[in-house]
Amino acid sequence: MARIDPIELEHLKSRTKLSEVFERYGVRSRDKGHIKWVVCCFHGEKTGSLKIDDKKGRYNCFGCGAGGDHYTVLQELGGKTFMEAVEALGGVQLVTAEERKVIEDRFTQWEAEEAEEKKKARKSSERLFNSGVSLLGTHAEAYLAGRALPVVKRWTFDLRFVPALEYRGYANDNAEETTVLGTYPAMIAAIRDKDMTLIGVHRTYLDPVEPKKLTPPGCQRRNKAKKVLGEQSGGMIWLTPVGERLATGEGIETTRSWYALGYGDDDIALAASVSLGNMAGSATGSQPHPKDPSKRVPNGIPDEDRPGVILPLRVKEVILLGDGDSDPYMTRARMMVAGRRFRNQGRTVFVSMAPDGKDFSNVLQEEQQS
Repeated sequence: MARIDPIELEHLKSRTKLSEVFERYGVRSRDKGHIKWVVCCFHGEKTGSLKIDDKKGRYNCFGCGAGGDHYTVLQELGGKTFMEAVEALGGVQLVTAEERKVIEDRFTQWEAEEAEEKKKARKSSERLFNSGVSLLGTHAEAYLAGRALPVVKRWTFDLRFVPALEYRGYANDNAEETTVLGTYPAMIAAIRDKDMTLIGVHRTYLDPVEPKKLTPPGCQRRNKAKKVLGEQSGGMIWLTPVGERLATGEGIETTRSWYALGYGDDDIALAASVSLGNMAGSATGSQPHPKDPSKRVPNGIPDEDRPGVILPLRVKEVILLGDGDSDPYMTRARMMVAGRRFRNQGRTVFVSMAPDGKDFSNVLQEEQQS
């Protein structure tokens, strides 16, 4: 990639809409305009979390954290090398001085816009987190109790409760912009980078009457009870202080449930990776899904330029917690990417999988009810 002029690569991308590249692999959207939402092809889901921006030629999944451009789509869905992806788009061409100036100016504008958006998102995340109160005695405590997870300070120090939080979503299937659809109670959690700087907030919206997750109003295809404000890439939700030994799963409840089931020692640290994609980071390519010819799974080789979670230096051992209620081939492929990435960093890695068809939260609740 370093041998090709980045401006020529951008010029090549501009000749094909990103959504058209996705369509080559059966990923289509009904949305109009340059922003399109689709069911994510990088992780299993039923509602669309993957945002495709045809204007900027970038995509990002707000469910698993996957992101990239034309080349990464061709690598991860098409199983191509980077150079093969370049050729699949038609190959680079010489760029005139005028074209180069247009692309450079566009880059400068987008970088400034993205930097400003990131700055605003971090400030909004800090304001939201600071507005929260302790979970004790709240609707969030009742919600966690229903998941067999009692609230104690040691693991809820970075979790808070907001009694009435605006919910923005799509009013109907045809809506192209989000609007405020109501206010609901929510459990919020800090997402922190390796230096423990707050970079985002994870929100779990709750039903205002029963202690359960909210069924959001509006478009059921796109609106979700769990949302992230700010950034998740590279960050984690810490459920204990940082330690040399760390167990991490996708979500808050499944990670904490694993420990409550007695699988972890007293000295083990816990953190949620927010999503399986963020836990694993990206792979260098993909391979056919063993059971579904319409899908592909990561090839198991970590792309070191797109790492996902970045662990604090203090962490020497990692236990990866896998859910058994999602596509087992995708889950294992992404965990292989994560495991190899952390081993390449000199860390010891273990894997703990939930039973087929369940996550550790399901197992804990069943145990409590028996």
